[in-house]
Amino acid sequence: MTATSKYVAAIVAASCTILTSAAAHAVTCDNLGSGFPGIEVNIGGSSAAKPLIKQISGTLATKGIRVVYWKLGSCAGLTDITTATNVTGTGAGTYWDESNSLNELACDAPSGGTPLDVAASDVYPSSCNNITLLGTQKDFHDTSPVQIFSFIVPPSSSKNVISEEAAQVVFGFGGATYAVTPWTDPLYIFKRDPTKSGSYSMLAKLLAFDASSKIKGTIPGAGDTQAIVDAVSASTQYDKTIGVVSEDYADLYRTSTTKQIKILAYQDKGAACGFYPDSSKSTYDKVNVRTGLYPFWGPLHFITSVDGAAKPTNAQVAALLSYFELTTVATADAGITLLEADKKTMIDNIVTAYTIPNCAMKVTRSSEVAPQTKPASYDPPEPCGCYYDYKVSGATSCTVCTNDGPCGSGKCRYGYCEAK
Repeated sequence: MTATSKYVAAIVAASCTILTSAAAHAVTCDNLGSGFPGIEVNIGGSSAAKPLIKQISGTLATKGIRVVYWKLGSCAGLTDITTATNVTGTGAGTYWDESNSLNELACDAPSGGTPLDVAASDVYPSSCNNITLLGTQKDFHDTSPVQIFSFIVPPSSSKNVISEEAAQVVFGFGGATYAVTPWTDPLYIFKRDPTKSGSYSMLAKLLAFDASSKIKGTIPGAGDTQAIVDAVSASTQYDKTIGVVSEDYADLYRTSTTKQIKILAYQDKGAACGFYPDSSKSTYDKVNVRTGLYPFWGPLHFITSVDGAAKPTNAQVAALLSYFELTTVATADAGITLLEADKKTMIDNIVTAYTIPNCAMKVTRSSEVAPQTKPASYDPPEPCGCYYDYKVSGATSCTVCTNDGPCGSGKCRYGYCEAK
């Protein structure tokens, strides 16, 4: 079999079975006005994490913390925070009005720019051009929400699954030298800038590209996650078109009435069939991610300055991380005590943003995704799988409870009996 015919055959795989427009900006991001009280925390990086940051911003505002978000790309955010580079730009900052359905607003960077308090990344820093954190910085990711990524095509595409071998050729060669039908035209292989995007750095790891390899294809529009969705959904070359986006965007648009995309099942190297992130193409339960059958995912990474005891030096950052991590992240001078109601609210935020709370996972990984590298079994210290199941599907097999009484040796968490 020739190399070309081998890769063409690889695609024949089995499948197992809105953001609002920013308003006109008139304020600087360090002075949002009396209508937006609270101490501001600047978080920048991953465009894929924007829906989650939007959701948590409303909760944090009630705690006196105002999130200002800078859409840079994971690797660009990591570069800025490790080189102490200020973010700049007219209308480049984003914040949300929690009193008006989290209406999205824009603000201008102050004169001279502003430093990031937190960099948000989809990937480990080493996956972004081997970025190394400073000795005074720490990557908080051990109990962070899990971000998922998917291959997407137009709804009218005849394809439902892509194999690791096929994806490697599609994004590694872009229709040149070697090609996999029907994705043979680089004009319709949509990508982000892999030097700035964490999701495409992870894609390279998933497909075993050399670290210096460049993903082939076309960067549409602004080159962010939304631009990939827009390009794929608008394409009339249904079978030629493909892209990769985070699941929060993919889930939002697979049932949208304005723009629509379709998620492909992914068949990992050596696997007998392909899997969706969910138990089927029409559900949202993330079962195959949570149990390790679907590999294209990773924990969100939050990088910030810490003291000699590896505690955040900024109390507001510690509070923000506590809500993301669903556990108390202590500062140099004080800890943030999270009540169960606070954690439940954050789980709701995470679910609304189509990400997975760490407490609902049954597997974990300590390094970036790689072909045939299986995640390890995981038993969360405070499991929330029962409540998560109910939130995403409206049903759970777990016992309903208001206290530990009906839970035997387990514990009542968020209204359902968990194993511990």
